[in-house]
Formats: sequence, C-alpha cells, structure tokens
Amino acid sequence: MNRRGTRRLAAVLVAAVLVGSCDSGPKSGEIVAELTTPHSSLGAAMFRVNAIEPYSIESVTEACTGCSVFTLQTTERELRGVVTGTFSAGPLLRVLVSDRNAQNAYSVTLMDLALPTYELMGLFGSSLSFPVK
Repeated sequence: MNRRGTRRLAAVLVAAVLVGSCDSGPKSGEIVAELTTPHSSLGAAMFRVNAIEPYSIESVTEACTGCSVFTLQTTERELRGVVTGTFSAGPLLRVLVSDRNAQNAYSVTLMDLALPTYELMGLFGSSLSFPVK
C-alpha cells in the first residue's frame, strides 16, 4: 500500500471511530411512575402524562401485577388514562418516552382514585410521580 492509500485508510478508520463513539443523541426508553398513597387497597386511578417540546410520549403500560391500563393519546405530548386492578403504593405505570435521559421533560399527574368497589375517593395524601434517579 502506498503512502496515499495509508492516509486514506487512516482517515476512514478515524471517521468510523468518531461515528461509532457518538452516543449523545436521544435514547427512547421507559420511565416508571410511582404511586404514593396512605391507602392500602385501591381499584382504579385516573392519570395524565405530559412531555415538553420536543419530547414525546409513546405509550403507557401497567407496572403493577394484575393491573390493566386503558389510554387515550390526546397529542404526541399528552396521554390520559386509567389503571384498574387491585394495587397500593409503589410502581404503577411504565411510560415509554422519546428520551429517557431527559426525565425532567416529563410529568405525570394523578387525577382521581377509586376503591376496589370503584367508589371515588379524594386525592388527599396521594400522588403520582417519576422518582429522580
């Protein structure tokens, strides 16, 4: 290989290393919303998940065993839903977002709670949040 070919090969290798090590872009992934509540047994929770521009919410699934989630995507930055089942404090929702590293770009709001009999109750002492990691 001549000198010119060696330089060209070196330039290609350097470019490949730089492109391969470029890992600073958004990483879609999951963040978990946790329920804080003094109640030992709940049957339903209504919630809203929001993202600030340019981030988006892809989907929401249940994080609690035996629960089901029903959602409505109102915009790419807002999703509303209800989780049903028997649950208490702890992980409630798995939220698939456009960039899991920008966790402060997402918020979750608890809108209503119900007992296992689906009798509505107040939100006093209860909240839904993305714990800081």
